[in-house]
This record gives sequence, C-alpha cells and structure tokens, in this order.
Amino acid sequence: MELRQLRYFVAVVEAGTVTGAAEQLAMSQPPLTMQLHNLEAELGCSLFAREGRRLRLTEAGAVFYRRAKTILALAEAAAGEMAGHGTGRLGTLRLGTISSVQGSMLPDWAAAFSARYPQVRLELHTADTYQQLEALRAGQIDVAVVRTPFSAPELEQLPLALERMLAAALPGRLPPQATLEALSHRPLVLYRRWERVLQAQFEAAGAVMEVRCCSDDAQTTLALAARGLGIAVVPASALPDPAALGLEARVIDAPQLATRIVALCRSRALLPRPAALFWDLLAQWQTDAPVTRKSEP
Repeated sequence: MELRQLRYFVAVVEAGTVTGAAEQLAMSQPPLTMQLHNLEAELGCSLFAREGRRLRLTEAGAVFYRRAKTILALAEAAAGEMAGHGTGRLGTLRLGTISSVQGSMLPDWAAAFSARYPQVRLELHTADTYQQLEALRAGQIDVAVVRTPFSAPELEQLPLALERMLAAALPGRLPPQATLEALSHRPLVLYRRWERVLQAQFEAAGAVMEVRCCSDDAQTTLALAARGLGIAVVPASALPDPAALGLEARVIDAPQLATRIVALCRSRALLPRPAALFWDLLAQWQTDAPVTRKSEP
C-alpha cells in the first residue's frame, strides 16, 4: 500500500466520482481506476458500491476512509517537521481550538508562543469540542483546546482556566442580579450544548427557562443577543469585551454553572516537538481562579 493510493482513494471519496477525482488529480481515469482496484485487492474487500455514476462507500470503505485521512495527516505532519530541520524551522503546530477562546485566550497564547519560537508555523483549526475530539483522535491535529463537559478518558488532559457563565444583553435588558430566578421567564439565546445543563439548573432553582433561540456556537449566540433577540448565556471567555458588541454582561449567580477550558493530546510523550513546546507553555497558564469577565452598569 502506498501513500499515493491513499490520496487517490480520498480524492475519489470526496469527489464522489472517479471522473471528478481524476480531474482534480490531473490524471486520466483508467490508471486511477486501476489503482483503486489494486487497493481493494490488497485489502481484500470492496471499498465502493456504485449508485449510477456515483460511488458510495461500503461499510469497510467508510472505516478505511477515516484511517486513510489519519495516515495522510500524520505523513504530512512528519514531512513538515522533517523539512524544518533543513530550513531552520522547528516544524508546524497543528492546534485545534473552540471559537469561544479565539477572542480572549488564544491570541495571548499564540503571541507568547510565536515570540518564543518564531521558527514554528502555526496552523489553527476551529471547531466545537466534539469535532476537536474527533480530529485529535484521527491524528489531524496535535493539541486540542476544548471545554468541559466532555468524555475522553483515553486522552491526556491539561486543565486550564475555570470559567463562570455570563448573562449578556443589550443595555437595560438584564435584571439587577443575574440569578436563575431573575432570569426566569425571560427570553434566552443559548449555545446549544448548554441547553440541557441550563435546563437542569433552572428546574433545580424552581425557575422557568424560556428559550428564544438556540445556536451552534457562542459567537452567533452573542450576535443574536446584540440584535435584541434576548439574553445570551455564554462562558466568560466568549465575551472578553461586552462593550465592543454593545452589550452589558453579568456573571450568573449560580456557582455550579461553570466550565473548565482543557488542553488535550493523545500522549504528551509522543507529541511532535512544536506541540510539546506549546503544551509546556500552556502549563504555565494554568489557574484555578474562575474567569469572570463582566461589565456592570
């Protein structure tokens, strides 16, 4: 099995047809088809089933696609790291982050790391916590910065900042005290992954959670609140400067509503050198003091 066969296979999967993949690869269709047949013969199973002109992955093909993506990502990372030895660079750091830290902690981390190791190329990948876990397990990134809650006992964890949750809204729309009882019956705009957690806390407090809108990321949640849809509930790091969005924010008076930002890797001992250096830098940022940025009127 050769890397080029894996590249051909991935190209066909993502193009949906051999013809489309051949065009993308700038090669003719017959040798591409032959390479796919050779790959299936070597693996001893069918990777595709035909549906008209398009190809559909078999169950085995879907498993092999994930493996092929992982192998190609690792090969690319290794090639980049080795190339760095000849050019004076230390290699590439493939870092996955959640969107809520991009406007607060990430710029500080990236600036400090780049100042210390200017020879390292930074590749930043943004996705939610669950997508980052998948990318890390697949070898597509070296380090992931995510937030609790999640379950990943097989991954090495470096706990970073503990955060409280904020209520944020246009001026004059927040209650004087941001308790769950005071937020009861008020229109809320939520980041979807917090809906069940918040619902349980509201019920425990005997309050009624009225959800006006749910979205898939904190920045969309805040943008909707800035347009007057309701009161956004987000982690503190998602809103480093409420005034920049025309919002005011208060820490929700419910200590149990907290989340921790965590760095993850598959194994600290097996990290490529750039990722190991970044991991060590992150360790210096650990804190148990809750992040509670807020803007009070």
